[in-house]
Amino acid sequence: MTGTVTRAAGARRQWPTIVMELLVAVAALYGGVGLMWDLVADNAIGMTQDWLAGTPFTSWVLPGVFLLAVVAAPMGTAAALELRRSPWAAAASVVAGAAQVGWIAVQLAVMQRYFVLQPVMIGAGLAVLALALWGARHRPLVPTAQ
Repeated sequence: MTGTVTRAAGARRQWPTIVMELLVAVAALYGGVGLMWDLVADNAIGMTQDWLAGTPFTSWVLPGVFLLAVVAAPMGTAAALELRRSPWAAAASVVAGAAQVGWIAVQLAVMQRYFVLQPVMIGAGLAVLALALWGARHRPLVPTAQ
């Protein structure tokens, strides 16, 4: 059956989860591209080189790539799966939310600097996690083989 979409039994679109995922994905896309967009000495979003002191990075390019891979891609994928009502949507949302929280935790550990958006983004990741778990409370988080 090519081209058919399998939907989770009784699944409704989880609009609050989708909105949170899309907001985080867009923010991460903006941040990742902005970090990689090298303008003379700094980048398009104004992160200075001195913030990289003590980290394994010599430029903002790799952190930008990692931000796209670890946060933007999973959040965008989870939102798309939620929109399609895929049986894998809840699991993808949990992974995306955990990846967001993990991203900020690693950022704090590696950079050892505080930025005002960090608690906001941890909150967004926790919100995605909670919304995904709440939305899947009456069905399995991971679909079973039938």
